[in-house]
Amino acid sequence: MRRITLRLAVITLSLTAIGGIAASPANAGVVGVYPSSASCEAFGQRGLGTVWPWYTCYQSGTGWALWAPGF
Repeated sequence: MRRITLRLAVITLSLTAIGGIAASPANAGVVGVYPSSASCEAFGQRGLGTVWPWYTCYQSGTGWALWAPGF
């Protein structure tokens, strides 16, 4: 019984760590959330080449998230 409990604990911790690693990079680059795709694109263009080398806007909940590398 103790061995099974230990195995389950190790598996649970491993899955939690993998889930955290997989979820972290997406949020790490979010610069801001904007009400429309046009405002997101406009803000992304302002920083293009000076603040970030590239960016992307994607729908996130009720707004549009601006993602750029290094943020």
